Amino acid sequence: MNPVEGLPSPASRSSNSKILQLGLVFLVLGGLLFFLALRPFGPATTVRFQVRKGLSAREVAKDLYDQGLIRNRWNFLIWVKMMGHPGSIRPGVYELSSRESGYRIWRTFRKGPPLMKVTFPEGWTAKQMAALLDARGITPAADFMAKVDQEKREGFLFPDTYFFEQGLLPDQIISRLVERFKEKVPKDFKERALAMKLSYGQLVTLASIVEREAEVPQERPLIAGVFYNRLRKHMYLESCATIEYSLGVWKPHLTYKDLQVVSPYNTYRHGGLPPGPICNPGAAALDAAAHPAQTDMLFFVADGKGTHRFSKVYKEHLAAQGIRGTKGDARGERK
Repeated sequence: MNPVEGLPSPASRSSNSKILQLGLVFLVLGGLLFFLALRPFGPATTVRFQVRKGLSAREVAKDLYDQGLIRNRWNFLIWVKMMGHPGSIRPGVYELSSRESGYRIWRTFRKGPPLMKVTFPEGWTAKQMAALLDARGITPAADFMAKVDQEKREGFLFPDTYFFEQGLLPDQIISRLVERFKEKVPKDFKERALAMKLSYGQLVTLASIVEREAEVPQERPLIAGVFYNRLRKHMYLESCATIEYSLGVWKPHLTYKDLQVVSPYNTYRHGGLPPGPICNPGAAALDAAAHPAQTDMLFFVADGKGTHRFSKVYKEHLAAQGIRGTKGDARGERK
């Protein structure tokens, strides 16, 4: 007997039923998988987890499993396969909870590691910067300093506010600081160095001394003018800031014994500029060094109020020291 026209045959109905059953099975399995993926795993603990650059998704999954963050590798890998690709896992350092699911971990990796706000004040040394970077978990201080010394970057690490990921390589950080220096340095800096008969690096060194010597912004050009005049007259700079750099510590007061420190950076014992910058100057100090005040002053001394008294001749300078100077206090004899 032929099947009634317009109605499905028994074989067709059986086939459709099997498809429906398979669909329900996959739906249940999918729901179970989704439930397991979202279900927290293990006791609540926070783990500092690093995704190293160049790792495959499988390698990241293995590290997650080895550190007890996921119950099995596919709990994480399934989301990489379904929702993204290996490139969606961004390298860096993450703070992960063992109660997070594989799905949430994948979303965290896709978003990227948290950014750390870091501010380097004007006049900081590379060593001070390194200590802060290390404390924030961004990069080891020793590695940072090794790279700075190798590339001779002291003075070119522009002091500013930055946002860094944790776990960066030193050269990644240094390149950003140097790039910011190039953006902020006066446009005519190279030309001014030539006009002042200094090399580019020497002018940066002068700016670093101005940065450490000046206590109020308006005095930067005048202090730069004093040092430039002393350089032209082949006088020792006698900068207390270079003594502090030689000692490896900034001090509120220097003694005459401090002035005898053996160092090529000691401008009380060596003529001309020191071998390199003594700190990382900001934009204002760089501009002051490149555009020093036109002055005939050759001396200055701190007045104890945050500013300085400037003198043309040594006799006037000695009189100024009488106002501020204290026996054994070299800062009362700043030149």
